Amino acid sequence: MRFTERDIKLVRDIALSHVVSRDQVIELGYFDSVTRCNTRLRELGAVHAVRQISTPFHAQSLYIAGSLAGELCGERVERLLADRIGSPRFVRHALQTTNTRVALQKRGGSGWRFEQQLWRTVGKHEVRPDGLIVLKGIPTFIEVDLGHVSGPKFTEKLKGYSLLAGGTTCVDLYGFAKGRLLIVTTSPRRARHLRALTSDHTKLECLVTTFEELGAPSVGCWS
Repeated sequence: MRFTERDIKLVRDIALSHVVSRDQVIELGYFDSVTRCNTRLRELGAVHAVRQISTPFHAQSLYIAGSLAGELCGERVERLLADRIGSPRFVRHALQTTNTRVALQKRGGSGWRFEQQLWRTVGKHEVRPDGLIVLKGIPTFIEVDLGHVSGPKFTEKLKGYSLLAGGTTCVDLYGFAKGRLLIVTTSPRRARHLRALTSDHTKLECLVTTFEELGAPSVGCWS
C-alpha cells in the first residue's frame, strides 16, 4: 500500500489524539464524505496503520493508532503508544478534547498542539494542558474538564499555570511570552465553581465556558 502525506498526517493525528471517531476525522478536514472516510480508514486498518475499536458507550466505531503507526510517524510517537490506556473515562476525555478542538477551529483557532507536546514541569508543579490553540492571535492553553477533578486537585493545576504569568517562564518553555487558559466544562454550575477557583489561585488570564456554549457536542456520561 502506498501511503500519502494525508495518510501519515491522519495516523499521527489519531495517535496523538489517543482515539477519534469517524465523524471527528471528517470534521478535522481529512475527508469530505462518509464513504471516502470509511474506505480509507478500512484500508489503513487492513495494514495495521490504525485499529478500529468498539465500545458500548459510543454509537460509532472508534479508531486508535495501529501497530504500524510508530513506523509511519517516528520513534517519538511509537514511545507514546507503548503506555496507552483505554478506560471508558480516558476514551471519553479524548473524544471530548477533539470535539473542543473542532469547535475552536470553527471559531478561527489555528496551530493546534497536542497534550504530549505541552507537558512541562515548573518548580514543583506539572503543567499538562489538554491542548493549545491560537485564538485571535493569542496562544491559549486548553483544559477539558469533565467534572471529575476535585477542587484541591484543580487548584494544583491552576498553581502550575500561574507560574507561567510574568517573567520569561512561558517564553522559555513554550516559545511565546504571553498566553491564557481556556477551561471548558460540563455545566454552568461547574463553570461557576471553576471560575471562582481561577480568581483565587492563578495569575494567568483565564476564561471558563461550557461545552454547550462553545458548540462542542458532549460525548455523554460514561462509567
